[in-house]
Amino acid sequence: MPLRERIADEAIAAAKAHSHAEVEPRHVLWAIVRAMGDQAAADLTLDVVRPYLAPDGQSVATPVPSAAAQAAIDACTSPEAATEQARAILAQLASAGPSPGAAAPRSAADTTATPGVAEQAAEQATSAPLPPKPDQAETIAALLAELDALVGLASVKAEIRKLVAVQRLNAERKSHELPEVTGSAHLVFTGDPGTGKTSVARIVAKLYGALGLVQRGHMVEASRADLVAGYVGQTALKVQEVVRSAIGGVLFIDEAYALCDGDSQDFGGEAVATLVKMMEDNRANLAVIVAGYRDEMWTFIRSNPGLRSRFTRYIDFPNYSTAELAQIFDAMAATAKVRLADGVLARVRARLDEASGVEDFGNARYVRSLFEQAYANMAARVFADSTIDAAELETMTEADIPVTDPSAGGQPHRIGFRPAAGR
Repeated sequence: MPLRERIADEAIAAAKAHSHAEVEPRHVLWAIVRAMGDQAAADLTLDVVRPYLAPDGQSVATPVPSAAAQAAIDACTSPEAATEQARAILAQLASAGPSPGAAAPRSAADTTATPGVAEQAAEQATSAPLPPKPDQAETIAALLAELDALVGLASVKAEIRKLVAVQRLNAERKSHELPEVTGSAHLVFTGDPGTGKTSVARIVAKLYGALGLVQRGHMVEASRADLVAGYVGQTALKVQEVVRSAIGGVLFIDEAYALCDGDSQDFGGEAVATLVKMMEDNRANLAVIVAGYRDEMWTFIRSNPGLRSRFTRYIDFPNYSTAELAQIFDAMAATAKVRLADGVLARVRARLDEASGVEDFGNARYVRSLFEQAYANMAARVFADSTIDAAELETMTEADIPVTDPSAGGQPHRIGFRPAAGR
């Protein structure tokens, strides 16, 4: 794929991951660094640009590039041009200051040694900037309320409440000079795609911060691409960079089994070994949550003795029922301030009943895709006659709901890295 197209895809993915309504130059900056990978300039790292993506937004629709972002993407005609564009965007962002709630980024120039502080600069160069601690008003009760607001997941919520209860009991015992019974803060989330694993992990990270299990309570998301390199000696460095950015909070690795999904020449094993060592070195201020399909996650945990001894708590995420998925669709519409006309939810439930039998059904991910396609149909209908009634701007009708699978054309589809049968 051409560099410019990779940058465009990465920018949209970054905006969508943070629920931002529009692709902005800051997303393009992140995308350039991601797309260029090992070829990125030394002063352009993910740690430098990550703070500018905060805070998360509220949008559920697919973000569309702004004019400025599109111009920046169009300018990335070569690695050299992309680097120049990234530095220009970074300069603009730095002059405006970090996004609200973000830690101040640090460029390579900030770590240049000066007489008498060389050792201090070297130490700072190995430490990733961390987001600030959650606001003190974000109490444990408020976080549990946020957890309870999620659709379904009754068994998951009960397990999270157990984790909180253990820490509260330990705090009480400590106040009475009784020994604490501590357990591992690392978790394994198992379940199919779109069952809320990432959403729950974000809440757990903030809960850990509020409970004092970690210093900050932020969450860093990583995948195989963030941890495994293609050349000898680079994988360990990538893992170290990502883990350091998560110290003080939670490192969330989705589809973690993909780390062990390569051949004998793959560097996934090196990534796992480095991760285990850094988990041990930072055990007092780092929690790791790994997630993925049930069977594959069991295989992943058994692949390394260090993983087996550190991941002792498993939380299974069940698939949503049709009623729960329809409720999620309704919530997405409410967030987008779209009114659902009579018959819409009935049509949605019918689509969900039909699609849920497809292999690797995407659960809430599928619902998001269905909503986005329905919104696109709504837009086409609104502008079809060149006249716009005020009510049309906010009303989705039964006819807007797709009659076929919006993500796979009615054909079975797979999500993620799950191995094919018989592999």
